[in-house]
Amino acid sequence: MKRILGYAAALLASLSLAGVAATSARADGDAANAASGQNTRILNDNPTGDANSSSPANDNANASAPSSSSSSAAESSSVNKPQKPAKKPGKKPAKKPAKKPAKKVTSAKKMRGRLHYRKDSRKVLFQKGRKGAKVVLRNAKGQFVKKFDVKHNGKFILKLSRKEALKLGKYRKHFTFTVAEKGYKAYTVRYLIYK
Repeated sequence: MKRILGYAAALLASLSLAGVAATSARADGDAANAASGQNTRILNDNPTGDANSSSPANDNANASAPSSSSSSAAESSSVNKPQKPAKKPGKKPAKKPAKKPAKKVTSAKKMRGRLHYRKDSRKVLFQKGRKGAKVVLRNAKGQFVKKFDVKHNGKFILKLSRKEALKLGKYRKHFTFTVAEKGYKAYTVRYLIYK
């Protein structure tokens, strides 16, 4: 029973807070309309200038009376537009953490070709490989040949298919490989082709 009463009390409190917020938002909207000069325009429309007509109650009655002009009817409808609720100043959207600038790999640690690559050879020798690096092979014209991940640190051999080997050595006397490692800027190395 206490739990049900607690739920009812919480519901009642939330509804009353919503009513207070709506009332204050409405009051803010009315104050903004009054500051914009709409009430003074209605006062200037009154040709007699009576003291009774200058009261705010009569101004509202004149604006909503059926005998008033069509412009005052349009004004009364524009006054009754719903106002946007005020933004809560509390929480701001969370900012994304700033990315750390990528480090540049020193030339001593860059992956290199080992020995010489012979034209149309199916084995490519590399040295100074780092585990997890992603490598993309391209021929001299920049055409994609093969993409692979380095499995372990140090020296390793990459085996190509016959088609890949022909495509790699097809143009000019070199090919390139681009190495991308996590936390480092990607770099491109030129590998000479010997006959």
